[in-house]
Amino acid sequence: MNPNIFDETHPLEEVLVWGEPGIEALLGQLLPKSKSLFFSYYDVQEARREFRHMQELIEGEGIKITRAKDALAKALSLRENPNEPKSLIEFEKALLQRAGEYYETHRTRKIADFSHEGIHGDIDQIYLQVQREISQILQEDVQAYGEVGAIRLNYLLSLSHELPLANIFYGRDQSQTLTDRVVLSVLKWNIRKPEVEIFKQALLELGYGNQLVEIDHGTIEGGDIAILGDTCYIGVGARTTISAVKNLSKKIGVELEHKGIQTVAVVNKRHVAEAEVFGAPTEEHMRIMHLDMFWIPLAPGLVMAYDQELDQREVIRISRNMDSFIIEELGGFREFLSEKGIEILEVNEEEQKNFATNLLNLGNKAVIMALSTNTRVINELEKRGFRVLSAELNKLVSGYGAIHCLTAPVRRALE
Repeated sequence: MNPNIFDETHPLEEVLVWGEPGIEALLGQLLPKSKSLFFSYYDVQEARREFRHMQELIEGEGIKITRAKDALAKALSLRENPNEPKSLIEFEKALLQRAGEYYETHRTRKIADFSHEGIHGDIDQIYLQVQREISQILQEDVQAYGEVGAIRLNYLLSLSHELPLANIFYGRDQSQTLTDRVVLSVLKWNIRKPEVEIFKQALLELGYGNQLVEIDHGTIEGGDIAILGDTCYIGVGARTTISAVKNLSKKIGVELEHKGIQTVAVVNKRHVAEAEVFGAPTEEHMRIMHLDMFWIPLAPGLVMAYDQELDQREVIRISRNMDSFIIEELGGFREFLSEKGIEILEVNEEEQKNFATNLLNLGNKAVIMALSTNTRVINELEKRGFRVLSAELNKLVSGYGAIHCLTAPVRRALE
């Protein structure tokens, strides 16, 4: 395979996605927000339909979609797990039992979450819905992967860990293509940590074994990394640590520099300090968890950014001299961009919360936005000559992520 990303704005040719949310996401609806990392509730079947529409929209632009979920199911079909259920009936019973355990354990906390967020939902009715849809989705997976494949895939995602891997469909977080390498992430929160090994299995099945880079220190997540022009920007805050940025620089920094690309950390110091001591993410941490939640390249010399967070970030350049790091503090993020002659299309708090910056750049001044409700932003892009499509991800954004989080480009054309 030939991964190839030298700039976030180059024409997109191939993108890696996980696939639709499944039974693991259903089980996640029964967990408290502090564990699931979701808003308190969303309709998983509707989210599955939204994902398929998004995939059709991307493919309609002539872009190849590669699904990690399908690759993993293929790999698992050849590997017997001695702990896996031996029949579909036995497996469905185990899934329903796990759903019941979550419901009994977390019911009171879920009611409190609903009350806090003003959700007029009934957790008892949601539990009944989850029970019904477990059977529906399991049958859909049997049709897609066969009975053995469906059992092994869903056992891995839903029953083999302490918590269901309910966020795995946000398929950018687990890896990031940089130049001709694929960097495997190290995720911060417990519910998400096993996802990287699962994506690694899928990437090996897809033939990316020789391109994989693994990080040895700290945490780093794919939504925090983007190349624009001569700079690789890495967000450091609630999820990604400076130690991981240094380790990435150690692993491939020289390769980036040989290609004329410097590495800078874009740091929110307050989020860094809070993330070291908080046992769960705050609402603010979730809203600004990654670089792509407040900043995104649009074209050479043009980015979109949330004004308030832009002014909270400081830029640190990280380079290597033999076996040591050279750390240079370069001032505020806004000033850094301005000095490089980069125009900033600013969005306000409401637009940021509506995932305006979390778009997929197709290149050639075309983008797919998560929602069409950001009308002012869409108008501003169209004034600048952009063609704007909308994926209408009204349910999928309920995990605090949108189309940029759902897609991991692995190949863009060189310009």
